[in-house]
Amino acid sequence: MNHIYIPAWHYRAPGVVQRTWGWSPVEEMILLSLDRSPGTIDDISRGLKIPRQVVGSTVARLMQFGLVEVRLSPQPVLATSSVGHGFIRAGRALPERTADREIGISVVYEKVGQSVFRTRDVETIPVTKLPAKGAIIAFPVGEPPETHYSMMERVNQFMLGMLRPGEWLRGVQANSSFLERRFLVLDLDQVRDGVLPQGASDQLVEALKATIKTGILPKTTTAPADQPVSIETRFDADGLLVGSEKHLECFERIVGAAKSNIFVLSTFVASQSDEKGRENRERIWRSLEDACRRGVRCHLFFGTTLDRVKHAMAMQELFVRLSAVRQTRGYLQVQRDPVGSHAKILAADDGQDGGVVVMGSCNWLSSPFSAVEVSAELRAANAVAEGLDLLRAIISKLSSTGRSVEALQFMAAELRRQRNILSNSDEVQAPTAKLTILHAHDHERLLRVAAHEAQQRFVCCTNRVGANMVPALFDPAEVAGRRLSDVRVYYSRRSGPVKRGHMTKQRERLNGVVELAGVPEPQLHAKFLAWDSDHVVISSLNWGSASGLEENPLDEIGLYFEGKDLATSLINKFEAENQ
Repeated sequence: MNHIYIPAWHYRAPGVVQRTWGWSPVEEMILLSLDRSPGTIDDISRGLKIPRQVVGSTVARLMQFGLVEVRLSPQPVLATSSVGHGFIRAGRALPERTADREIGISVVYEKVGQSVFRTRDVETIPVTKLPAKGAIIAFPVGEPPETHYSMMERVNQFMLGMLRPGEWLRGVQANSSFLERRFLVLDLDQVRDGVLPQGASDQLVEALKATIKTGILPKTTTAPADQPVSIETRFDADGLLVGSEKHLECFERIVGAAKSNIFVLSTFVASQSDEKGRENRERIWRSLEDACRRGVRCHLFFGTTLDRVKHAMAMQELFVRLSAVRQTRGYLQVQRDPVGSHAKILAADDGQDGGVVVMGSCNWLSSPFSAVEVSAELRAANAVAEGLDLLRAIISKLSSTGRSVEALQFMAAELRRQRNILSNSDEVQAPTAKLTILHAHDHERLLRVAAHEAQQRFVCCTNRVGANMVPALFDPAEVAGRRLSDVRVYYSRRSGPVKRGHMTKQRERLNGVVELAGVPEPQLHAKFLAWDSDHVVISSLNWGSASGLEENPLDEIGLYFEGKDLATSLINKFEAENQ
């Protein structure tokens, strides 16, 4: 037979599928009847002319969800509970019924046409059993291997439309997943006759046809680079956090409301013996202790690869402190290896079947909370889901984060499902802003676009200015300053070779064009870009000292908002804090 061997990845993992049920008209009729007139099953059967057996089973289901209860005085009757009464009076939809089932997921992802097949539909062989010669396509050299995270993303897409009505894939249990290199084996004679496994992409089909025609083996392909994600969402000036006290209050509020999971990514971790800002940081530690006491799972990460031993030891100290509060295993997921990202993220459930994500400049586990910080608080379901996906992608670099990855995946999937349900009803609120997720290498391009397109003002705040400050920030600001009267760059620290004299020369060069405002105290740890009245970027990137690299896109994360008066609101808050 005329076989071709295509490099592929075999991924196997248990998935969790949830089935949801709504409520039937009969169930709603019985609930309304008991709310108006409490009675017995016989009373309901006679009044609504519904068979007694149907009424009995329906009441049992309503009682299971706490919507109906038995009242014993003055005589035993069935009636709506306070919960059921509240749903009826508020006009809210009744709570969904759900049931989870585990399914086995086993797929093969091939590297020529990027098809995803069910393993049982194709033939594969291990790398060790590859024949010595033949139509063999090698794995691409120098390309990063597939990961459990990247394969989870492919599985999510693959499973769309393959489940039963009313079912959706909550996620994949990452701790039990298996990933290996293999070779997909296809018979070119069968391909010539039009016989291909289900799921073959057009790209794979065309490549195989070309091979049959010319005898030249196809080449592997690389998935296209991700473009910045943009969504229409709800966000307003209340979501702009400015100032250390606002961040402390935000942390206490979010962690205090969480019921299931809290995630904290901080670039650095402070030692328990660090006296600088100790009183403020104690508020952070106490909030986490209270969460552990309530049985909330705390997932803690740090980003920097510099002084990793120092920060690993500080994380271990924090683990010991929090473990003393709750000895039960599994509630503390504390990572002592860096995730290699400068992003700063706080995320949690909101205690009300929703979620919240805060991203910006604040190092939650190390800050003395004395500098000016700026972050964005996301609460709209679709925006929070994007934030959770970002955090999942960042932490998935570590093999020990399986439980955290799984929890983030399940939370994001649930938020998207809820939003999809709302989008089909009248309850969804109209978006107020456009949100674009910026990776590290997206920042410089957007800053230059803003410098050329701004019509009223251009304001940038960076904690540091460094060796690349002129091409990275001052030159684009000068472009804006040649056209606009309000162009400002705020900074607090100099790094690398930059001395006071260098800044003096730049200030003289840009005099009357760009206002360079050095603010030593309170330190400006904020990193933001704002132009005109409606455009704001909240970021972890130091615009004047760091460069975003395309090969490490998750090293820096920015949130670009386009919404009415967001830039005006941010600048007003910043100026009030900086007075």
